[in-house]
Amino acid sequence: MADVGDADGVKPTGVRLEQRCRRLLLAYPRDYRAQRGDEIVSTMLDAMPAGRRWPDPADAADVVAGGLRYRLGTASLVGFDEGLALAAPVALSLAAGIAGFAWWRVEPVTAGAALGGEPLFGLFRTLGPVAYAFWLLAAVGWAVLRPAPSRVLIAVSIAVTLALPAVAPLTGVDRPPLWVMAALAVFGLLALVGSAPASGGYRSTLDGRLSVPAGAVAVTVAASTVVTLWAPGTEAYGYYYQPTLARVGTVVTATVAVVAAIAIARQVRRRGAGGWLWAAALLGLPAGWMGPFDSEGLRTAATDTTPHFGRLAQVVLASCVAVTTIAWLARRGRPSTAVVPAAAPLGRAAAVALGTLAGLAAFLVLARAGWLGFARGGSSLPGHVLVAVGLLALAGLAAALVARPPLGVTAVAAGLGLGLAWLVAVYDNRWSVAGWADLGHTASLVITLVLVPLSICLDAAVRTWAGGAGLRTRAGALVVVVASLGWMGYAALPYVLSWGPVLFVLVICIVAVALSRRPRSRRS
Repeated sequence: MADVGDADGVKPTGVRLEQRCRRLLLAYPRDYRAQRGDEIVSTMLDAMPAGRRWPDPADAADVVAGGLRYRLGTASLVGFDEGLALAAPVALSLAAGIAGFAWWRVEPVTAGAALGGEPLFGLFRTLGPVAYAFWLLAAVGWAVLRPAPSRVLIAVSIAVTLALPAVAPLTGVDRPPLWVMAALAVFGLLALVGSAPASGGYRSTLDGRLSVPAGAVAVTVAASTVVTLWAPGTEAYGYYYQPTLARVGTVVTATVAVVAAIAIARQVRRRGAGGWLWAAALLGLPAGWMGPFDSEGLRTAATDTTPHFGRLAQVVLASCVAVTTIAWLARRGRPSTAVVPAAAPLGRAAAVALGTLAGLAAFLVLARAGWLGFARGGSSLPGHVLVAVGLLALAGLAAALVARPPLGVTAVAAGLGLGLAWLVAVYDNRWSVAGWADLGHTASLVITLVLVPLSICLDAAVRTWAGGAGLRTRAGALVVVVASLGWMGYAALPYVLSWGPVLFVLVICIVAVALSRRPRSRRS
């Protein structure tokens, strides 16, 4: 018998298999393992064919994913799993549609086209078609494969997409823009996680199976139609950012808008909009990266005292709004019985703001001193950089005066602020670590990072004000709101007409936040 050990003390096959299954349970919290561990292992063993020595990889991945849900607390969020399941097919349709559009309308080499490297197979501008082929296969696999191999194909598509930046320098062929690959990877991650059994993502019906490839075709054709109708004029037609990516961004944003509209309609009719709100917020994060319309003009139009609000700034702001929306939905879906001081959120926000301030200030000082890629002295800092630093200091100090910031959080934020500032500088200087030339331009891009702590401060101030804090605490929260919104308006509003899809994503997320604060219907 296969399960009988030998005299040398070798463990039986069945015992080894059970032990391997139990190791997977380490993904779950200890209390959950004690309560349900035996049941999970028994279910896994019963589902395996005789003679198997290792757990099925797909089953193992599902067990680990289920454990992470409990460790991260998403399993207890009302509507989160439903929202993931709703977002999964939409996300995969968008990823495959973007891939199909880019391969069809952007990648083919045309006469006189400027290339960043050697053409792929002599036909394509970048390595993009390598990843795009997998995304199109993943869309087809959703329709024709069983759930487990379909999810494996999605995971492979994500891995190939993320590998392109590392592989491109070895081939001499250029890569697609990082924001395109990042959006594809996040859409794919939503599809992968949302289609897991733990999230309840099913597609047993024929309509459910065909929805993804049909949706991908619709996104591709609609984006191509927008490009055709929306003539590029004097813009250089055919490459990623202008005008093609901005045009496909309108289709992506329209898709997210439809999901949000369904959530609004269900909320108005008291039919339960939690899952649809989650789907809109989750899809809104990568959707906010598909723009803006005129990033090159924004990059060059700024004066010494006016910040340009280009692609990085729009991506950061859209991400902050989407993440804030997700955080508000999470707090709505997980009511807490613990008594938390009204000013506690402001204390943590102060720590993030002051720590980030220290990190950014350290970067600017070191850069001016010639220790971080620039020549000593270099150009002077633009006026808007100093304004941003001043408003961040005002928001952080105002929050710290009413709530003590945790020193540990402050130290971590300082390290992250310095590290991220250096990374943005490397990005701005064509991924080089030395020989940087324009301190003013790089500092303008680095200061975009203040949007993150200011968004955290704004969120904390609003929560503190709504939490019934005292007069002194509310006064501090008001200063935080003014400082945070002051910089965001100063930096962003002059370029509102160039925001493109980001503007719509912001509106969608704000509506989702407002709806999530409405009391639930008493109807069953």
